[in-house]
Formats: sequence, C-alpha cells, structure tokens
Amino acid sequence: CCTVRQDLIVVLKRISERVSSGKLNIDAVVIETTGMADPAPVAQTFFIDESVQECFRLDGIVTLVDAKHIERHLDAVKPEGVVNEAVAQVAFADRLLLNKTDLVTEADLARIEARLRGINAFAPIRRCSRGDVSVDSVLNIHGFDLQRALQTNPQLLNPENAPTQHDKTVTSVSLDQGAPRHMRTVQKGDLDFELAADFLEYIAESQGEDIYRMKGVLAVAHSQQKYIYHAVHMTFSGGFEEAWQPGEPRESKMVFIGKGLDEQFLASTFNNCLATPENLTRKASTLRFKPGDAVECRTTGFDAEEGERWAAGTVVEVLHRADDMAPGEVAPYRVRLEDGSELTVLTDEGSEIVGANSHGDEDGEEAGEGCEAQAAPQQQQQFRVQVPDGVHAGQAFPATVGGGHLIFQITVPPGHGPGSWLTVTAPVEATGGARAGGGAEGSGAAAAGNSAEGTHARTTHQAASEGEADHEADEASKRHKA
Repeated sequence: CCTVRQDLIVVLKRISERVSSGKLNIDAVVIETTGMADPAPVAQTFFIDESVQECFRLDGIVTLVDAKHIERHLDAVKPEGVVNEAVAQVAFADRLLLNKTDLVTEADLARIEARLRGINAFAPIRRCSRGDVSVDSVLNIHGFDLQRALQTNPQLLNPENAPTQHDKTVTSVSLDQGAPRHMRTVQKGDLDFELAADFLEYIAESQGEDIYRMKGVLAVAHSQQKYIYHAVHMTFSGGFEEAWQPGEPRESKMVFIGKGLDEQFLASTFNNCLATPENLTRKASTLRFKPGDAVECRTTGFDAEEGERWAAGTVVEVLHRADDMAPGEVAPYRVRLEDGSELTVLTDEGSEIVGANSHGDEDGEEAGEGCEAQAAPQQQQQFRVQVPDGVHAGQAFPATVGGGHLIFQITVPPGHGPGSWLTVTAPVEATGGARAGGGAEGSGAAAAGNSAEGTHARTTHQAASEGEADHEADEASKRHKA
C-alpha cells in the first residue's frame, strides 16, 4: 500500500485485455487492502497510469469501521511522520460501514459517529452487524470525488511523493502448515482442540490490547469440520464450520497482526498444541487421576431426598474419545462404576470427580494425595439454555433459569456460539427455590452439547453457594491456568 502499485497496474491491464478480446465479462473489480493499509497510494494507481485510467473508473472507497475498537485506534499516538492508518482510512472513505453495532450501546454509536463525521463529513455512515449490507450500498456507488480526495491528500497525484511510513512495532506472523518447507515454522499434524483453545485464550487475555487481528483455520483431531475463528483484540468468534473435502490437505493456518509479536514463541506454542503422543502424554500428566485410581463420580440425575447422586468406580481410561462427542472434544476420564456400567467424565473438576472416600467429607480435608477438599454435597439442579444470537465463544450472556428464579452470567465455551445449547448446573434451596450466586464468570456451570438432546460437553465451573461462587470461580480459574 505504500507506493503506486506496479503489480496492481499489471493485473488491471491484463483484465482490460481479456475484456477487450471478449474472453472475460466482469461488472467490477474489487480490491481489498489489508487492515493496516493507507488507501491513498492504492487510489493513486488509477490516476498515474493512462492505460488504466482509460479502462477503469475508481467507483468508491469503502471503509469498514469496527465500532467496538475504533476509538482506541483513532486515539493511538504515532511517532512523528508515521501514519495513523485508522484516521487515514476514515478520512479517505466514500462510504463508512459502522460494523459490530451489536457489541456497543446506542450512546457509544452516537459518540463514534460524531467522531467519524469530524474526520470525514462527506461519507455516508451505514450501521451494520457482522458486515450485513446490501451489494448496492458498496458497489456502483459513484462515490469517489477526485477534488475532495485532493483536499484530504494534496500529494495524491504526485508520483514522487514519499512512501507511507507505518509503525514498525506493528507486524504480522503467519503459522502455516501448508507453507513450503523452507518457509514453514510449524510442524504438520492435527491440533488437540483443548490445547489450541487454551493457546488462543492465553494470547487474547495476555496480549489482547496489542493484538489487532487474529484469524485462522484449524485442522482439529476428532473433527471432520474446519474450526474457523477470528478475533479483534479480546473479542473472539469461532466455531466448527465447513467440512474438509476429500483429498483436501488437513492443514492449519493462523495469522496474527499486532504489536510486539514473538514469532518463535507463537510457533513453539502452536507445536505444543499438536495432537502428538508426546503432547497428549504431557496433557494426561496434568490430570489428577490415572488409570486404576479409585474415584467417586457425580452421576446424572437428582434425588429430592438424597440430593446429588455419586457413585464409586475406577478410572479405566484418560483422554477418552467417543463417537457421540462434539467435534474435537476429548473427556479427561472414562470410569467403570461398581455396578459394571461406564461413565464419561467431561471435566477434571472436584464438582464432578473426586478421590475414593473423599466425597462428602464434612471436615473438608483431602482424603488422599491428588484429591481436592470437598465440602458436604449440595443439592443441584440442571437447566438447559440456548446461546442467543450475536453471542460467541468466550463471550458471556445473562440467562434466567429455574422458572425465572435463578439468573446467571454464562460464558460460552470454545467451539460454540449462537444457537448452541448449554447445560447449567446450579445449587438450589432445600425448599426447591433456586438461589442465585455471584461471580465474574457466572455461578453456574456451562456445558455445551451438539443440540438440545446433546449430552456431551465441557463444564467450565460450578458454583458452591451464595457468597462462595466468586471463590469457586477464582479457584477454578487458577486450576485451569495451572
């Protein structure tokens, strides 16, 4: 984007020749620049070369504005002589699409629109969500005005103008399993979904302020679908989407754009997420129990007189995968109960599985090495809630369950989004009335299934009681990070 694009001139001339010969019939040429581009030099290309000018008309420059994050980029302090790309893109636009309006308030939108008009008073602003606009609003708009563009950039038609200077601390890193061998920085193979999800979550939490864009397509073990995601700063959206086609290489690709990116760290961490025997052995070593250990598991169901149902058994397998699980999901344990039946335990949390004889200890002491202290069991009840439109993995939403008595803030687990069904496990009063808890992550346990009938999912954490929910969430978060 920094100078007149000779490569663009070559391509436009080729298109023009094919149209003139009747080999190609087109309506328009759409050029998408990077999010870090200064649009002026690209526009300049259409006026510097006469042959291009004879065949093409610059119809308009459309800028997509991220309502959630635009202000921090408009306010960014750049070194002297370095362009603020966000300001340049807004100033040079003939149409402004104010996107992600569902993530901000009406007051935010009014303030942002006022700032945009302060930079560019001529470009119409169209509000939208997830880029949902009509083709007519962005193509054949006859929006570009050369005289107005010259007011914004007086050097627009000067081919000797100095190249745009960008912030050198902003770079990009691509981790591509399909890259040529001499350029490939990562190993090949499917990713373990939980390890990959933790990796992305860590990057978003620890470097979110400096991550301008993060996107990718992942080949996940135990999934015939591609996991496709994108994120801007700490706003993340992703899910299993289109299927891998027969003969299509199962290759993952991640792209990061931001400040202070450490390519070596990103590549080595990616390799640690591969579903290799070494990585899975290391993952299994972090579990509290191993095959042969005697345990007690919370079974499904709830008895009004006895409360939760727990059953004794023996761990027969760790990192268990069954065909009816969600794409990419692997359970920590498969347990054979004393009655001979088997149970898949979907989370390595004390709310679901404990060491033998430790469940229900009234003194709260650990029964043995590797077992968590367990308070007296509380009555629990499960509810089903559906993720509303516009809420994606990593985002939270309020849910009222239990006949409207219990309100939770539920965080959507990785791999799920709008329309997914979650199972919420929550404490209830002995009288049957629901009791609400606190907690930044929510007082209930969110577990995602494939559908309303789905049963396999990952539980994030479970509240203990009112006043204890915050502590429970904090402890769960510490265990997760450990």
